[in-house]
Amino acid sequence: MPYQWILFDADNTLLDFTRSEGEALQLAFTQAGRPFDESHRALYHQINKSCWEAFEQGALPKAQLRTRRFELFFKAIGWREDEEHFAASYLAHLGQTGHLVEGAQALLQALKGRYQLALVTNGLKEVQRPRLSRAGIDSFFQAIVVSDEIGYSKPDAAFFEFTFRQIGHPPKEAVLMVGDNLNADIRGGEGYGIPTCWYNPSKQENDGLARPRYEIGKLEELLDLLE
Repeated sequence: MPYQWILFDADNTLLDFTRSEGEALQLAFTQAGRPFDESHRALYHQINKSCWEAFEQGALPKAQLRTRRFELFFKAIGWREDEEHFAASYLAHLGQTGHLVEGAQALLQALKGRYQLALVTNGLKEVQRPRLSRAGIDSFFQAIVVSDEIGYSKPDAAFFEFTFRQIGHPPKEAVLMVGDNLNADIRGGEGYGIPTCWYNPSKQENDGLARPRYEIGKLEELLDLLE
């Protein structure tokens, strides 16, 4: 069956989250009057990633996610800092970024009018909505689903069920999920019964727990796949 809908993940699929994260962290350091070192960027990235993975697995409540990553980060670098205040500063700066992954704008332009497009993201509403607007891509999507707004996150089937209600319950085989996260995007899509495409630009090794129907290393490869 030809695909009618394409569901895109946001962070590190269309939006360059890694760049935005590092930029926001450095600005939060500056605002706190702290010296920033490049090693802080990699350390926070790893801690933040592990916290989001715990959240997606149901091991870390959303209410704790915002500050827990900074608690762990400050402990690792030997700081004493107000996590709530620093988290608010970081999120404010993060929401002001709008960096795109290379090829994202061109891909969406090429798909526009040929497919129905939806954006499905695990993220905080006060961060994701402004970033999409700043990146200039929000108008490409017929539906935008943000986990923070609906109370469910990928890979939970309830997230995908909500999304399907938003897009009119098309046949599952007519919907393709595209994302970089093997757990949230690929396992989540598979678990709901829809085809998946793993965007894997860094050539990560598949742990075998997810079996995407397709795999691409560059966004433009999706066009060839769809043809």
